Amino acid sequence: MPVFAATSSVDDADIQVGGTKFVGTDHVFRMGSVRIEAFSGMAEHLYELIKKGRVEEYHQAAFQSRSTPQNPHGTGRWNGPISFHDDGTVMALSVLPIRRRQPQ
Repeated sequence: MPVFAATSSVDDADIQVGGTKFVGTDHVFRMGSVRIEAFSGMAEHLYELIKKGRVEEYHQAAFQSRSTPQNPHGTGRWNGPISFHDDGTVMALSVLPIRRRQPQ
């Protein structure tokens, strides 16, 4: 059975937006002294279809979900922009709190 992109990677992060859980992965990087978290993933129910190799069902479900608007205001802890795509994927950025380093 073929392996689909990103399904062999660990879905170690998630965010809740409204009633939809998005699973994927996150990365932290710096812009000067500001730490930014970047999350990329997809709606959990779509991810499960792709992970199981059920591509046609994924296509149908992703097409049907295009008409469901996402409300980025119901994100709980997320404090940054979220971009929703027609294929069920999401990209989100969040500024992390400043972390003070302990003197050594």
